[in-house]
Amino acid sequence: MSDNTYIFELSEEAKRLGKQAQFLAPLTQRMCEDAGIKAGMKVLDVGCGAGDVTLLLAEMVGPHGIIVGVDRNPTLLEIASARVRAAGLTNVSFVNGDLFTVPLDDDFDAVVGRLVLVHVQDKVALLRRLSAHVRPGGIVAFQEPDHTLQVATLPKVGLFEQAWNWRLEATRRAGIERQMGLKMYGMFLDAGLSTPEVRLEQMVGGGPNWGGYEHLSGLVRGLLPLIVQFEIATAEEVAINTLTQRIRDEVVSQGGVVKGVSFVSAWARTTSGCVAKMNNTRSKERRGTAT
Repeated sequence: MSDNTYIFELSEEAKRLGKQAQFLAPLTQRMCEDAGIKAGMKVLDVGCGAGDVTLLLAEMVGPHGIIVGVDRNPTLLEIASARVRAAGLTNVSFVNGDLFTVPLDDDFDAVVGRLVLVHVQDKVALLRRLSAHVRPGGIVAFQEPDHTLQVATLPKVGLFEQAWNWRLEATRRAGIERQMGLKMYGMFLDAGLSTPEVRLEQMVGGGPNWGGYEHLSGLVRGLLPLIVQFEIATAEEVAINTLTQRIRDEVVSQGGVVKGVSFVSAWARTTSGCVAKMNNTRSKERRGTAT
C-alpha cells in the first residue's frame, strides 16, 4: 500500500510542475550547492516527477556523476525520460515505484527531494529508509513549503490573497501538513541524521514578468476539484483559465509587490549506525516520547 497523500490532479500535471520548477529552480540550486552536491556524485532524486530537479542535478554532477530518479507515476516518468534523451544525457536513469518499497542502490552520495515529504504520511520512516541508501557522511537534502507564514500584498491585492486562501483551505481540509518545512528539523533528528542546516525563503516579487502569479494559479488549478468539492469556491468564482492574468493585472495596475509562498530547505549528513541511534534517542527524549 502506498503511503502518500498526493492530492493534485494529474491532468496537465507535467505542465504545472514544469512552470513551478522554473519558479523554484534558484531556491533548489542554492540548497543543493550549500548542501554540497558537486561534480562526480551519485545522487538519488526522490519524487522526481517529470524530471525538473533531475535535470538540475544532472548539470551539477556533470558527465562523470550519476543521477537516479524515482517516482510512482509512470506517466510523469515517461516525460522525464524523454527530456533526458532530448538533452543527450546518458548518466541519468529512472525507477518506477513506491518510495517505501522500491529497490534502490546503497551507495548514493546524496538523496534530494523537493515537495515530497508534504505528500507522505510517515515522513520520518521515509527519511530513515532513504538515508539507509546513502553512504556514511553522505547528504540528505529536502525542500518543503511552510503554509503558516502569511502572504501579503502592498497595496492590498484582493484576488491574490483570495486565491492563496482557496489553496490554503483546500490543503487544510485534505489534511496536508501546514508546517512541513519547519518540522523537517525535528524529523531529520528523529530519522537519525546529524543536526540539519535549515533555511527559510519567502518568494517576493512584482511586475508583469514575475513567476509568482502563475505559480499560485497553478497550485489552485491542481486543487480545483477539492476547492469545489469542499465548497470553498465554485469553479465559476475561480475562473481558472483567466486566474493568472487577472492576478497579474491587479498587481501590476497598482504597482504592487507580493510576499508569497515560503519554502524551507534542510540538509544534513548521514551518520554511523551507533551515532544515528544516539541521535534518535536524544530526539525522542527532547520530545518526551522516550520509553
